[in-house]
Amino acid sequence: MKALIYLISLLFVGTSQAHAWEAFYVLKPGELRFSKAVATFSQQAAPADCRARLKEITCIVNPIQDPKESRTCQPGSETMAPAIERIYDVLPPKLQQTFCGMTVIFIENDTDVLAYAGVMAWDSNSEAKGSFMGIRRALVEQNYDATSVLGWKEQKAFGLKAPPFVHLPEGPRTSIVLPASLSALHYVIVHELGHILDFANRANNFACPPGETCNLNVPAPESWTALSWETPEKPKSNQLFPLWSKLCFYDCKEQLSVAEMEDFYRQLTPTDFITTYAAVSPWEDFAESLTFHVMAQHADFEYQIQTPFASYDLKKKWDNLGIKKIWMQDFLNRDLKYPTPLK
Repeated sequence: MKALIYLISLLFVGTSQAHAWEAFYVLKPGELRFSKAVATFSQQAAPADCRARLKEITCIVNPIQDPKESRTCQPGSETMAPAIERIYDVLPPKLQQTFCGMTVIFIENDTDVLAYAGVMAWDSNSEAKGSFMGIRRALVEQNYDATSVLGWKEQKAFGLKAPPFVHLPEGPRTSIVLPASLSALHYVIVHELGHILDFANRANNFACPPGETCNLNVPAPESWTALSWETPEKPKSNQLFPLWSKLCFYDCKEQLSVAEMEDFYRQLTPTDFITTYAAVSPWEDFAESLTFHVMAQHADFEYQIQTPFASYDLKKKWDNLGIKKIWMQDFLNRDLKYPTPLK
Protein backbone atom coordinates (compact mmCIF):
# COMPACT_ATOMS: atom_id res chain seq x y z
CA MET A 1 0.00 0.00 0.00
CA LYS A 2 2.86 2.39 0.79
CA ALA A 3 4.31 1.71 -2.63
CA LEU A 4 0.97 2.52 -4.17
CA ILE A 5 0.73 5.83 -2.34
CA TYR A 6 4.24 6.69 -3.49
CA LEU A 7 3.27 5.95 -7.07
CA ILE A 8 0.21 8.18 -6.87
CA SER A 9 2.26 11.01 -5.44
CA LEU A 10 4.71 10.75 -8.32
CA LEU A 11 2.03 10.71 -10.95
CA PHE A 12 -0.15 13.51 -9.69
CA VAL A 13 2.10 15.80 -7.69
CA GLY A 14 5.19 15.72 -9.87
CA THR A 15 8.85 15.74 -8.97
CA SER A 16 11.73 18.17 -9.02
CA GLN A 17 12.65 16.90 -12.48
CA ALA A 18 10.63 17.56 -15.59
CA HIS A 19 9.66 14.10 -16.73
CA ALA A 20 6.59 12.94 -18.60
CA TRP A 21 4.37 12.42 -15.58
CA GLU A 22 3.91 16.20 -15.59
CA ALA A 23 1.05 15.54 -17.98
CA PHE A 24 -0.77 13.74 -15.18
CA TYR A 25 -1.05 16.62 -12.78
CA VAL A 26 -3.31 18.54 -15.10
CA LEU A 27 -5.95 16.92 -12.90
CA LYS A 28 -5.45 15.57 -9.40
CA PRO A 29 -7.76 12.85 -8.04
CA GLY A 30 -9.21 15.13 -5.38
CA GLU A 31 -10.08 17.68 -8.06
CA LEU A 32 -12.27 15.37 -10.11
CA ARG A 33 -15.64 17.05 -9.74
CA PHE A 34 -18.01 17.69 -12.58
CA SER A 35 -21.69 18.29 -13.17
CA LYS A 36 -23.92 17.62 -16.14
CA ALA A 37 -27.42 18.79 -16.91
CA VAL A 38 -30.05 16.37 -15.61
CA ALA A 39 -31.61 16.02 -19.03
CA THR A 40 -28.46 14.47 -20.45
CA PHE A 41 -28.77 11.58 -18.00
CA SER A 42 -32.39 10.77 -18.84
CA GLN A 43 -31.49 7.62 -20.79
CA GLN A 44 -28.49 6.20 -19.02
CA ALA A 45 -26.96 3.11 -20.55
CA ALA A 46 -26.41 -0.01 -18.51
CA PRO A 47 -22.91 -0.13 -16.99
CA ALA A 48 -22.12 -3.25 -19.00
CA ASP A 49 -22.84 -1.44 -22.27
CA CYS A 50 -19.47 0.26 -22.47
CA ARG A 51 -19.94 1.78 -25.91
CA ALA A 52 -23.41 3.20 -25.30
CA ARG A 53 -22.31 5.08 -22.21
CA LEU A 54 -19.64 7.05 -24.10
CA LYS A 55 -22.29 9.69 -24.89
CA GLU A 56 -22.98 10.06 -21.18
CA ILE A 57 -19.42 10.36 -19.95
CA THR A 58 -18.06 12.79 -22.56
CA CYS A 59 -17.84 16.25 -21.04
CA ILE A 60 -16.63 19.42 -22.77
CA VAL A 61 -14.91 21.63 -20.21
CA ASN A 62 -12.92 24.82 -19.89
CA PRO A 63 -9.64 24.87 -17.96
CA ILE A 64 -9.84 24.46 -14.18
CA GLN A 65 -10.19 27.82 -12.45
CA ASP A 66 -10.85 26.61 -8.91
CA PRO A 67 -10.03 23.00 -7.94
CA LYS A 68 -12.74 23.13 -5.26
CA GLU A 69 -15.50 23.77 -7.77
CA SER A 70 -17.15 21.30 -10.12
CA ARG A 71 -16.27 21.43 -13.78
CA THR A 72 -19.50 22.02 -15.67
CA CYS A 73 -20.04 20.02 -18.84
CA GLN A 74 -20.94 22.36 -21.67
CA PRO A 75 -23.99 21.87 -23.90
CA GLY A 76 -23.36 19.53 -26.79
CA SER A 77 -20.91 17.34 -24.87
CA GLU A 78 -22.56 14.20 -26.23
CA THR A 79 -21.64 15.27 -29.79
CA MET A 80 -18.03 14.42 -28.96
CA ALA A 81 -18.87 10.74 -28.48
CA PRO A 82 -19.05 9.54 -32.13
CA ALA A 83 -15.33 10.16 -32.71
CA ILE A 84 -14.49 8.14 -29.61
CA GLU A 85 -17.00 5.44 -30.60
CA ARG A 86 -15.16 4.97 -33.91
CA ILE A 87 -11.97 4.29 -32.01
CA TYR A 88 -13.80 2.03 -29.53
CA ASP A 89 -15.06 -0.14 -32.39
CA VAL A 90 -11.55 -1.11 -33.51
CA LEU A 91 -10.01 -1.63 -30.07
CA PRO A 92 -9.27 -5.12 -28.73
CA PRO A 93 -12.02 -6.26 -26.31
CA LYS A 94 -9.75 -5.98 -23.27
CA LEU A 95 -9.16 -2.31 -24.03
CA GLN A 96 -12.84 -1.71 -24.76
CA GLN A 97 -13.68 -2.98 -21.29
CA THR A 98 -11.66 -0.17 -19.72
CA PHE A 99 -14.46 2.24 -20.64
CA CYS A 100 -16.99 0.29 -18.53
CA GLY A 101 -15.67 1.73 -15.27
CA MET A 102 -14.74 5.15 -16.62
CA THR A 103 -16.47 8.02 -14.87
CA VAL A 104 -15.79 10.85 -17.30
CA ILE A 105 -13.93 11.74 -20.47
CA PHE A 106 -13.10 15.42 -20.32
CA ILE A 107 -12.91 17.10 -23.71
CA GLU A 108 -10.56 19.95 -22.91
CA ASN A 109 -11.18 23.26 -24.69
CA ASP A 110 -7.70 24.44 -23.74
CA THR A 111 -4.79 22.26 -22.62
CA ASP A 112 -1.07 22.06 -23.37
CA VAL A 113 -1.00 18.25 -23.49
CA LEU A 114 -2.60 15.87 -25.94
CA ALA A 115 -4.38 13.83 -23.27
CA TYR A 116 -4.17 12.47 -19.73
CA ALA A 117 -5.72 9.67 -17.68
CA GLY A 118 -5.86 8.35 -14.16
CA VAL A 119 -7.64 6.39 -11.46
CA MET A 120 -10.02 8.24 -9.16
CA ALA A 121 -9.72 6.34 -5.90
CA TRP A 122 -8.59 3.13 -4.20
CA ASP A 123 -10.69 0.94 -1.96
CA SER A 124 -9.61 -0.70 1.30
CA ASN A 125 -8.09 -3.58 -0.67
CA SER A 126 -6.04 -1.19 -2.81
CA GLU A 127 -8.22 -1.91 -5.84
CA ALA A 128 -8.85 0.91 -8.31
CA LYS A 129 -12.24 2.63 -8.27
CA GLY A 130 -13.33 4.74 -11.19
CA SER A 131 -11.14 6.24 -13.87
CA PHE A 132 -11.04 9.32 -16.05
CA MET A 133 -9.53 10.54 -19.25
CA GLY A 134 -8.98 13.97 -20.72
CA ILE A 135 -8.43 14.69 -24.43
CA ARG A 136 -7.55 17.87 -26.28
CA ARG A 137 -10.74 18.94 -28.06
CA ALA A 138 -9.04 19.50 -31.41
CA LEU A 139 -8.08 15.83 -31.59
CA VAL A 140 -11.71 14.82 -31.20
CA GLU A 141 -13.21 17.36 -33.59
CA GLN A 142 -10.58 17.31 -36.33
CA ASN A 143 -9.37 14.24 -38.21
CA TYR A 144 -5.70 14.99 -37.58
CA ASP A 145 -3.34 12.33 -38.88
CA ALA A 146 -0.85 10.72 -36.52
CA THR A 147 2.14 12.02 -38.49
CA SER A 148 1.12 15.63 -37.83
CA VAL A 149 0.23 15.23 -34.16
CA LEU A 150 2.90 12.83 -32.93
CA GLY A 151 5.55 14.42 -35.12
CA TRP A 152 4.75 17.80 -33.59
CA LYS A 153 5.08 16.28 -30.13
CA GLU A 154 8.39 14.60 -31.04
CA GLN A 155 9.83 17.97 -31.99
CA LYS A 156 8.93 19.39 -28.58
CA ALA A 157 11.71 17.26 -27.07
CA PHE A 158 14.21 19.41 -28.97
CA GLY A 159 12.81 22.72 -27.79
CA LEU A 160 10.92 23.44 -31.00
CA LYS A 161 7.69 25.38 -30.50
CA ALA A 162 5.58 25.17 -33.62
CA PRO A 163 1.85 25.84 -33.92
CA PRO A 164 -0.24 22.69 -33.44
CA PHE A 165 0.31 20.38 -35.32
CA VAL A 166 3.12 21.56 -37.56
CA HIS A 167 6.52 20.01 -38.33
CA LEU A 168 9.37 22.51 -38.45
CA PRO A 169 11.99 21.72 -41.10
CA GLU A 170 14.91 21.83 -38.65
CA GLY A 171 13.47 19.09 -36.41
CA PRO A 172 13.09 15.33 -36.81
CA ARG A 173 10.49 14.24 -39.34
CA THR A 174 7.97 11.63 -38.25
CA SER A 175 5.95 9.40 -40.57
CA ILE A 176 3.19 7.24 -39.08
CA VAL A 177 0.55 5.04 -40.67
CA LEU A 178 -2.12 3.77 -38.27
CA PRO A 179 -4.29 0.69 -38.76
CA ALA A 180 -7.31 1.30 -41.02
CA SER A 181 -6.00 4.84 -41.65
CA LEU A 182 -7.42 6.05 -38.36
CA SER A 183 -6.58 9.46 -36.95
CA ALA A 184 -4.11 10.43 -34.24
CA LEU A 185 -6.95 10.04 -31.75
CA HIS A 186 -6.58 6.25 -32.11
CA TYR A 187 -2.98 6.30 -30.90
CA VAL A 188 -3.70 8.81 -28.13
CA ILE A 189 -6.65 6.88 -26.68
CA VAL A 190 -4.79 3.54 -26.66
CA HIS A 191 -1.89 5.24 -24.88
CA GLU A 192 -4.19 6.65 -22.17
CA LEU A 193 -5.99 3.34 -21.70
CA GLY A 194 -2.53 1.88 -21.19
CA HIS A 195 -2.04 4.18 -18.21
CA ILE A 196 -5.33 3.11 -16.63
CA LEU A 197 -4.53 -0.59 -17.10
CA ASP A 198 -1.06 0.02 -15.69
CA PHE A 199 -2.48 1.66 -12.53
CA ALA A 200 -5.25 -0.89 -12.03
CA ASN A 201 -2.93 -3.89 -12.48
CA ARG A 202 0.25 -2.38 -11.02
CA ALA A 203 2.31 -3.18 -14.08
CA ASN A 204 4.77 -0.62 -12.76
CA ASN A 205 5.26 -1.66 -9.17
CA PHE A 206 7.76 -0.90 -6.45
CA ALA A 207 8.39 -2.98 -3.36
CA CYS A 208 11.11 -3.89 -0.88
CA PRO A 209 12.55 -7.41 -1.14
CA PRO A 210 11.22 -9.73 1.61
CA GLY A 211 12.91 -9.12 4.95
CA GLU A 212 14.61 -5.93 3.83
CA THR A 213 14.04 -2.30 4.71
CA CYS A 214 14.41 0.14 1.83
CA ASN A 215 12.84 3.10 0.16
CA LEU A 216 10.11 2.68 -2.41
CA ASN A 217 12.35 3.19 -5.42
CA VAL A 218 13.04 -0.54 -5.89
CA PRO A 219 11.15 -2.12 -8.83
CA ALA A 220 9.21 -5.20 -7.79
CA PRO A 221 10.46 -8.44 -9.36
CA GLU A 222 8.59 -9.40 -12.53
CA SER A 223 7.13 -5.88 -12.85
CA TRP A 224 7.31 -3.87 -16.05
CA THR A 225 9.59 -1.44 -14.25
CA ALA A 226 12.15 -4.14 -13.56
CA LEU A 227 12.76 -4.64 -17.28
CA SER A 228 14.41 -1.28 -17.91
CA TRP A 229 14.35 0.92 -14.80
CA GLU A 230 16.61 1.12 -11.77
CA THR A 231 14.27 3.59 -10.02
CA PRO A 232 11.14 5.50 -11.10
CA GLU A 233 13.44 8.32 -12.19
CA LYS A 234 16.40 6.51 -13.74
CA PRO A 235 16.85 3.73 -16.31
CA LYS A 236 19.09 0.75 -15.68
CA SER A 237 22.73 1.31 -16.55
CA ASN A 238 22.43 -0.72 -19.77
CA GLN A 239 19.53 1.52 -20.87
CA LEU A 240 20.96 4.84 -19.72
CA PHE A 241 22.62 7.00 -22.38
CA PRO A 242 24.48 10.34 -22.12
CA LEU A 243 21.73 12.60 -23.46
CA TRP A 244 18.96 10.96 -21.43
CA SER A 245 19.37 13.53 -18.65
CA LYS A 246 18.26 16.29 -21.05
CA LEU A 247 15.16 14.47 -22.28
CA CYS A 248 12.12 16.57 -21.40
CA PHE A 249 8.79 17.51 -22.98
CA TYR A 250 7.00 19.81 -20.48
CA ASP A 251 8.08 22.71 -18.22
CA CYS A 252 11.73 22.00 -18.91
CA LYS A 253 14.64 23.51 -17.03
CA GLU A 254 17.07 21.84 -19.44
CA GLN A 255 16.30 20.33 -22.80
CA LEU A 256 17.80 18.77 -25.89
CA SER A 257 18.72 21.05 -28.77
CA VAL A 258 18.37 20.51 -32.49
CA ALA A 259 22.17 20.34 -32.68
CA GLU A 260 22.02 17.21 -30.47
CA MET A 261 19.33 15.49 -32.53
CA GLU A 262 21.59 13.10 -34.47
CA ASP A 263 23.50 12.04 -31.36
CA PHE A 264 20.29 11.60 -29.40
CA TYR A 265 18.71 9.14 -31.83
CA ARG A 266 21.99 7.22 -32.22
CA GLN A 267 22.06 6.83 -28.43
CA LEU A 268 18.37 5.97 -28.09
CA THR A 269 18.32 3.33 -30.83
CA PRO A 270 20.22 0.54 -28.97
CA THR A 271 17.97 0.86 -25.90
CA ASP A 272 14.69 -1.01 -25.46
CA PHE A 273 12.66 2.21 -25.25
CA ILE A 274 10.38 2.07 -28.26
CA THR A 275 9.90 5.84 -28.63
CA THR A 276 11.48 9.03 -27.36
CA TYR A 277 8.53 9.52 -25.01
CA ALA A 278 8.87 5.98 -23.66
CA ALA A 279 12.30 6.85 -22.29
CA VAL A 280 11.12 9.55 -19.90
CA SER A 281 9.51 7.34 -17.19
CA PRO A 282 8.37 3.77 -16.49
CA TRP A 283 4.73 4.83 -16.92
CA GLU A 284 5.24 6.33 -20.37
CA ASP A 285 7.44 3.35 -21.25
CA PHE A 286 4.51 1.04 -20.47
CA ALA A 287 1.85 3.14 -22.22
CA GLU A 288 3.92 3.61 -25.38
CA SER A 289 4.85 -0.08 -25.48
CA LEU A 290 1.25 -1.20 -25.02
CA THR A 291 0.23 1.15 -27.84
CA PHE A 292 2.89 -0.27 -30.14
CA HIS A 293 1.86 -3.81 -29.25
CA VAL A 294 -1.76 -3.06 -30.14
CA MET A 295 -0.93 -1.19 -33.35
CA ALA A 296 1.63 -3.75 -34.50
CA GLN A 297 -1.06 -6.42 -34.73
CA HIS A 298 -2.00 -4.73 -38.00
CA ALA A 299 0.18 -5.18 -41.09
CA ASP A 300 -0.37 -1.60 -42.25
CA PHE A 301 1.08 0.03 -39.11
CA GLU A 302 4.23 2.07 -39.73
CA TYR A 303 6.23 4.43 -37.52
CA GLN A 304 9.42 6.03 -38.78
CA ILE A 305 11.59 8.96 -37.72
CA GLN A 306 13.88 10.68 -40.19
CA THR A 307 16.77 13.01 -39.40
CA PRO A 308 19.03 14.65 -42.01
CA PHE A 309 21.53 11.79 -41.72
CA ALA A 310 19.57 8.72 -40.63
CA SER A 311 16.22 6.92 -40.68
CA TYR A 312 14.75 4.92 -37.78
CA ASP A 313 12.02 2.30 -38.24
CA LEU A 314 10.31 1.98 -34.86
CA LYS A 315 7.91 -0.74 -36.01
CA LYS A 316 10.92 -2.90 -36.91
CA LYS A 317 12.49 -2.04 -33.56
CA TRP A 318 9.37 -3.23 -31.74
CA ASP A 319 9.39 -6.47 -33.71
CA ASN A 320 12.87 -7.14 -32.32
CA LEU A 321 12.18 -6.23 -28.67
CA GLY A 322 11.66 -9.83 -27.63
CA ILE A 323 11.49 -9.54 -23.83
CA LYS A 324 9.19 -6.53 -23.80
CA LYS A 325 6.95 -7.99 -26.50
CA ILE A 326 6.59 -11.23 -24.54
CA TRP A 327 5.93 -9.37 -21.28
CA MET A 328 3.24 -7.24 -22.93
CA GLN A 329 1.59 -10.23 -24.58
CA ASP A 330 1.53 -12.08 -21.27
CA PHE A 331 0.06 -8.99 -19.60
CA LEU A 332 -2.78 -8.73 -22.11
CA ASN A 333 -3.44 -12.46 -21.78
CA ARG A 334 -4.03 -12.07 -18.03
CA ASP A 335 -7.38 -11.81 -16.36
CA LEU A 336 -6.94 -8.06 -16.15
CA LYS A 337 -8.31 -5.86 -13.41
CA TYR A 338 -10.30 -2.75 -14.25
CA PRO A 339 -11.33 0.19 -12.10
CA THR A 340 -14.76 -0.57 -10.71
CA PRO A 341 -17.49 1.98 -11.51
CA LEU A 342 -18.10 4.59 -8.85
CA LYS A 343 -21.60 4.54 -7.40
